[in-house]
Amino acid sequence: MSGRDYLPARPPGRNAGGARHALDRLCSGAYRGGALPSVSVIIPTYNCAAFLDESLGSVLPQVPVDGEVLVVDDGSTDDTARVLARHAARVRVVRTDHGGLAAARNAGLEAARGDWIAFHDADDIALPDRLTFQMAFVERDPNCDGVFANGLRVDEAGRPLSRGEPHVVPAALARACAGRPLTERDVFAGFPVFFQAALLRRSLCRRAGELDTSLRIYPDLEYGYRVIGAGRVMFADRAVFRYRLHATNITRDRLGGREELARILDRIVEHDADMAARIGARRLRVRLARHYRSIARQYWRQGDGPRGDSAISRAVDLRPLDLRYRLTRRLRRPAREPDHTRS
Repeated sequence: MSGRDYLPARPPGRNAGGARHALDRLCSGAYRGGALPSVSVIIPTYNCAAFLDESLGSVLPQVPVDGEVLVVDDGSTDDTARVLARHAARVRVVRTDHGGLAAARNAGLEAARGDWIAFHDADDIALPDRLTFQMAFVERDPNCDGVFANGLRVDEAGRPLSRGEPHVVPAALARACAGRPLTERDVFAGFPVFFQAALLRRSLCRRAGELDTSLRIYPDLEYGYRVIGAGRVMFADRAVFRYRLHATNITRDRLGGREELARILDRIVEHDADMAARIGARRLRVRLARHYRSIARQYWRQGDGPRGDSAISRAVDLRPLDLRYRLTRRLRRPAREPDHTRS
């Protein structure tokens, strides 16, 4: 294996369509002879019956009369169907074979009829004024294509964490992004694009294209880059949901998450020169090389020499004049280092 084995495929293509204003007219017109809902709340779920009832209970009271709630059941095998049956009068259910978070969100976007899309997750809790606040925010600015907001980190029981950063978007990054359009540099700097706190025009989602179903852990991050690049999207430093941390969070797979982060950034380097220039080509390569060195060390610790060698070779390809990566490859000594999977 060589470093070239890590080079990514091209990202999913954006959906075909006309100019931006044409898409906006398409998405705000009549739907099968009737008026469109004002907002579609999309909730993908997979075996989250233990949290789903509370999650729906936090969303349904604040959905406007002309809004809709779509739950995409991604092939659940627990009591999800029974929970959904209790909310049948208020919820439209889309059932799919199990395909992961990105595929479920795509199915929800395909079925949604609202002018605006509010994403939510089945294990999280919307704060009572989430939709009211975000709809008022975008209505104040007719040129706004959407808004991301902040959230509160809670434990499995929904209690605030006793230590660590209380918000999902750390204070320094939230202050830097607040009240202005987000850029790809903001997404690169941290993670201000939690989709559980997103309200986006449906036309913006169409311009951005589908979520990448090959990404299991961080499809939101890759989609965030494309959404930000496709329209004028703001950030509001206000918590609108509770982010529940529990044993089955997919982001707990640190090696898999690190590899997906590297794939996402590698795609930008290899396939999107304009975005790479906006972020900074050197900054991208420096961070990518760090990711690949970490990936290499984790594989070496697991005894998987070929994959580790391939990852460190990619780091050398990215930073050929940086002796650290050449020495790491030569010495091949795995070392424990702090994890920064959001960076």
